Amino acid sequence: MLSSYLNITVAAEWAAFIAAIILLDKPTGRWRLFKIITLVTILLDAAGWYLSYSRLLYYNALPYNFLLLITVVLFISLLGGATPGMKKHSRWLMALFSLGWLLNFIFLQGMDAYNSYTEIAGNILLAGMSCFLFYALLVQEQYINLLRYEYAWLAIGLLLSAMGSMVLYLFLDYLQNYYNVTGIPLYAYINYTVNVFLYSCLIIAFVCRRKNTRPA
Repeated sequence: MLSSYLNITVAAEWAAFIAAIILLDKPTGRWRLFKIITLVTILLDAAGWYLSYSRLLYYNALPYNFLLLITVVLFISLLGGATPGMKKHSRWLMALFSLGWLLNFIFLQGMDAYNSYTEIAGNILLAGMSCFLFYALLVQEQYINLLRYEYAWLAIGLLLSAMGSMVLYLFLDYLQNYYNVTGIPLYAYINYTVNVFLYSCLIIAFVCRRKNTRPA
């Protein structure tokens, strides 16, 4: 029974949650929200798996749609606050994304289906903000060691995760046909790789955030 739940993504989620508990204390500021986000992600995955496995509920997309809204808004806030000249614009982006989420949730894909349109829009938005963050860091006069900068690791994780997720959506039919012919779950392998990379970058970002909020 549990073998259908336990996978690499679940292990990565637990690793990120434990790292957040250990590393993100009061001086790390808003980054402490990752304790809640990672825990909620774990609980939702477990609940979704159980409901699907036990067939108690056919549709379990509703909580994931709300989690999508919360996580994207949080990432926009963090990236916007770290990018010179982006703080004010990030507020508009959060409002615009929230409005798009609401319209899709009510009128387009609805609450019974996972709002993939919203996820794609969020991925494009986060990828663009991540690229703009790196551009702003490269053109500024002040030197920043990117390997020790938490927002750089956050941007790397979000950028490659967004690109990987968009590849999965764009080639979903091909990957499904490939699985039907060969029996190789290429979609699952790519999804695992994307998630492990994202959570690995988050853990490194947690370490950097803790070190950078300590007195020199």
